[in-house]
Amino acid sequence: MQNRLVQHLKFNRWHERQLYASFAWLLSCLMCGLLFAAIVEFVGFHFSGIFSILSIIVLYLLGIAIIDSFRRFWMQFSFAQLCANSATCKSCGSYGAFSVRVGVRPIYVRCQKCDHQWVIGQQQRDRH
Repeated sequence: MQNRLVQHLKFNRWHERQLYASFAWLLSCLMCGLLFAAIVEFVGFHFSGIFSILSIIVLYLLGIAIIDSFRRFWMQFSFAQLCANSATCKSCGSYGAFSVRVGVRPIYVRCQKCDHQWVIGQQQRDRH
């Protein structure tokens, strides 16, 4: 009983950490967006010469940072949600009570209650 509870808490903590990390990427995306808007507002199109070229380069790099940080947010968030959605055993219905086969891709897990095996972190297709 204690081992199942510890395993369940480990999965929940892992899921929380993944969500916190993904929202940190979202926060960095928003901060870069605010910095982008502030530079556009401050510089505008009133300056010319080297200052204008440098501001365009900085804006370009900020745009790349915005796109990349949002991409990282979405990938990490969607993977964490996909794992959470597939963390329930189809046989006995227990959530997060599984052991992971280490070093194998895709991630194979085994239920600690009924020994049912399934793949976690992939789209589950229900066959009717």
